[in-house]
This record gives sequence, C-alpha cells and structure tokens, in this order.
Amino acid sequence: MFKISCIHPTCRPKLAKETRSKWLKLAKNPSKIEYITCYDSFDEEEIKLKVKKKNNLIEIYEPYSFGIVKKCNKAATFAKGDCIIVATDDTIPEKNWDEKVLKAADWSKEIVLNTRDGTELADQRLYMVKTVILSKKRYQKLGYVLHPEFAHVYCDNFHSWISHRDNVVIQRKDIFFEHLHPSIGKSKIDKFYLEASTKKEYDKGENIFQKLVKKNFNKDNEKELLERFKSEEDATEKYIAAFVLLTSGFNEKKLTDLLKTNSSIN
Repeated sequence: MFKISCIHPTCRPKLAKETRSKWLKLAKNPSKIEYITCYDSFDEEEIKLKVKKKNNLIEIYEPYSFGIVKKCNKAATFAKGDCIIVATDDTIPEKNWDEKVLKAADWSKEIVLNTRDGTELADQRLYMVKTVILSKKRYQKLGYVLHPEFAHVYCDNFHSWISHRDNVVIQRKDIFFEHLHPSIGKSKIDKFYLEASTKKEYDKGENIFQKLVKKNFNKDNEKELLERFKSEEDATEKYIAAFVLLTSGFNEKKLTDLLKTNSSIN
C-alpha cells in the first residue's frame, strides 16, 4: 500500500518529469510513494491513451485546461495514499521529506499540514497554507483537493481559508518544501506564469473566492470562530481566527472591541 500520493498538475512535461525524479530521489522510501502526474496534452494518441501506469508512477493525459485546479482534482481521483501532496513544477522537497511528513500527523484523521516553503519573508500572510498537503479523509469530505470553481489564481487562498475555518490545520514549519517562485527570483518567468498572473485572472479569482466564502460560512461557523478567537492564547492562531472571521464579513469594530476586552482581562 502506498503511504503518500503525490499529485502533480503540469503544462510543462519535460520539467515535470525532472521534478518528479528529484522528489523520488529525495524521498527515504520512494517505493511507498504513488506519484501521479496529470499532463496537458496536445497529442491525440496520448489523449486517447488517457492513463499510463508503471509501478508507482501514474501518468494522466488530458486535453489542455488553464491552471492547476482541474488537473489536480483529476489526479486526486487516482490517489490511494492516506496523505495527498500537491507537487508542482517549481517545488522541491527536502531530503527524507516523506518520512518527516508521515511522522508529522495521524493521517487517518481529517487534517491539513502547513509546512515552510521559503517564501515567508516575501509573503508574510500568516494564514496562508504553504504546499497543499491533506489527508485522504479530508479530501473525501470536501470532494476535491482544490475547489473546482477556480482555474488557478486564488485556489490556494480558499484552501487556506476553509482549512482554518474547519480548524484542521497542523502547523509544521520545520518541514521544508521549497517553492522556487518566479516572483522572488528563484525560477524563470515563462508564458504559463504570465498567463496565470494577469489582473483579469486575479480579479476573477478574487470574485470566486468572495462568493465561495459567503456560501461556506454560517452562524455556527461564526460562533465557533468567535469562541476560538476569544480563548486562543497563541498570537498567530488568534490572528488566523480573526482572518477567517473578517474575510467572512464579521464586523471589524466588534472584533477589535473583543480584542481590547480580552487584553484588559488578561
């Protein structure tokens, strides 16, 4: 049985295969890792073939689709491991990453793991979950890895938001999956990055995000988050609870007043 299923959506087949090789070489037990790559293909024979399997490698060939979301969710339908990790063309894990991830949590439970990716100085949004790592149980509850209404932009924002809403995030910043992001000079900007980074795509993604937040937040969620905000002693976790509340439309002044009240009590 595979312990981990890596799902890798890509529009860059050569780079994706190089990245896959690095992930498996850096793993302690590569034979226990199921690596599923979903390619954008323009080859009619590949598209007819649909799926190719060899040992622990699965290759899926799909007609072109913009962004990672559709390919991620397609790849996830093949996942057998209790832990699902989204591998990308520009992410490289540390040595023995698989052993560290498996020891980090009980993967039979509904959880999301938040690791370090090397962009923390440039991106100081403490609520963002870096590298999409979730349990099979969490995937089965949601029915997706990344919400299917997104194409690419803002899918990680919603993954972070709904994971914190449900309080399933385990913080493990000692585990490193380096994101070689073009915006911080760790990799080259190419046409695929440029196509996904337009103002039009960001506006579209933000609108979908706001719509889904409203759709997925109710009075029970608000009550639970308020209790979490009031009782939480850890500053980062309190900030995250505030993020979920404020993003969901909770009155900022009320939250500030609650913070002042808590501070005076403490």
